[in-house]
Amino acid sequence: MFSEVRGQLSNSKSTFSERVNDSFGSAIVRDVFELFEGDLQKLDFAWDEAEVKKMEIMTLLMELRTIL
Repeated sequence: MFSEVRGQLSNSKSTFSERVNDSFGSAIVRDVFELFEGDLQKLDFAWDEAEVKKMEIMTLLMELRTIL
């Protein structure tokens, strides 16, 4: 779900890292880009879990409809 955003973030991080090669740039990469990458990874994991739960709910609904 978030692969496009992760790709864009990765490209931005690479471009920024190439252009800003000092301690300030390193701090931005560490404190901003890497933080966002971790947050996106967590969102992707939560999305995958939600998709599994959705499928479980849909299966239960189909079973209930056949009973009723």
